[in-house]
Amino acid sequence: MTNENIQNFQIVKTIDSNEIGWTLGYMINQTNYLDPEYRPRHLLTQGEFIGILICFIVLLVMSIIIIIITIIIHKRNQKHNL
Repeated sequence: MTNENIQNFQIVKTIDSNEIGWTLGYMINQTNYLDPEYRPRHLLTQGEFIGILICFIVLLVMSIIIIIITIIIHKRNQKHNL
């Protein structure tokens, strides 16, 4: 906090209808002590987040399909071995 932006400082109990507890306040306060090298250069944009989310969903669906195919093949092999 600097002298220029101290006038914009407000104490609030909620942000976007979410209650602010002491743990969140402590966490926010502790981010001031992070070395600049450990701070993120930028946050994810909405496009980056959506891209990562879509990749995750595609990988999840592919994994489920592979598991189902593996189970089907395993059951077929068990029937042929009887």
